[in-house]
Amino acid sequence: MAEINDQGITGTSLNGYLADINARTLAIDPDWNIDPDSPDGQRIGIEAELLANLDEAVVAAYRAKDPDSATGEALRNIGKISGVAIRDATYSVAPITITGQAGTVLPANSQIRSRIDNTLWLTTAAIVIGVSQSATGFATCVTPGRVLAAAAELTVIGTPYPGWSSVTNAAAAPGEDAESDVEFRARRNNSVSLPGSNMKDNMLAAVANVAGVTDVKILENNSDDPVDPDGIPYTAIAVIVNGGTDQGIGQAMYSKYNPGTPLYPRYSTKTDTWVDPPGTTGVKVQITSTATGNIETMTFQRAAALPIHVAVSVQRKGNLPSDIEQRIKDAIVEDSTKKLFADDQVKGFNQGGYDIGEVVPVGRLYTPVNKVLGQYGDSYITGLTIGLSSVSQGVTPIQPGIAELATFDPDNIMVSVPL
Repeated sequence: MAEINDQGITGTSLNGYLADINARTLAIDPDWNIDPDSPDGQRIGIEAELLANLDEAVVAAYRAKDPDSATGEALRNIGKISGVAIRDATYSVAPITITGQAGTVLPANSQIRSRIDNTLWLTTAAIVIGVSQSATGFATCVTPGRVLAAAAELTVIGTPYPGWSSVTNAAAAPGEDAESDVEFRARRNNSVSLPGSNMKDNMLAAVANVAGVTDVKILENNSDDPVDPDGIPYTAIAVIVNGGTDQGIGQAMYSKYNPGTPLYPRYSTKTDTWVDPPGTTGVKVQITSTATGNIETMTFQRAAALPIHVAVSVQRKGNLPSDIEQRIKDAIVEDSTKKLFADDQVKGFNQGGYDIGEVVPVGRLYTPVNKVLGQYGDSYITGLTIGLSSVSQGVTPIQPGIAELATFDPDNIMVSVPL
């Protein structure tokens, strides 16, 4: 039977129960026919399987209280105790630029469609066209998960509006599929360990737990330089986020914000203007304290996609499947989104995809390619380069900006496997 002691829990296997019941039966009568094909042999097999299944259930229930071994609903319940809920699929967000008549207010949820795949995107907030006859904002795809939109793909106005002439976009920051057990376990462990007396850690944990947020990074200038190499002013912090709603992120930031700390890009409520140019990624949101009624303006940056182009050459040795090129492309994309090893208990190398601002070294791409090739014999990589375009390729690591997130699209991956 399953036994719990100070070393943990142990259970008896099906073969163990079969041997034990057989021995106990023969102890009653050594001539008892317990062959597996006999009625008594089959009865013993049924009883042994029931007992083994019961042991497995007891062991699973015992381990369900451990965040490192719990799965499914048990892991979700542990997350609830810590105040961390599993993340549903998130939605891709694209920076957009609209043009039209000055003074036009484009309502939130105005429809935009992709000229490539006709996917539907909605503006996240009202956008006011300025005197330059243009304005910037964001649009969210209505389809959950990883929906890609390269620059200048969102150009079709879905719902015509008086004064709105055209729309275009920068590359979209992709959404994510629903969170797996592996991803949720890692995020839950980070969430419980991050909160403390440090505002930076507290705020990161709070923003990371906002519904829809897939990535968050907080930088600070704690040097003596008026502006550090990242462009952050002295004593200021920069919050960069992928996913989530403006209001949800702003509320989470405010809950951990220490008054007097500048947020980059800075915004002056006295003059109602940006102190630092927000570019296409800067966001400001007004928060009203539920406790005091105080009003504060929170600013942060949206992560912008940085499309990475890849070229892979493979020497064919032996048989490879006819769709080997597509399999390699899919593996590179899955590795960048933390999916390639989600179900594998393997360690020793980076399996966490790419975070905001994280460098992209060419060496990391050998892992997903070799994972595919390793299934089919002795084929090997003869060349692997990366770049910001298909014609600008090399082995130099690519360093995204502080608010950029490296993304990989199968259309930007070239795979050559000569016959």
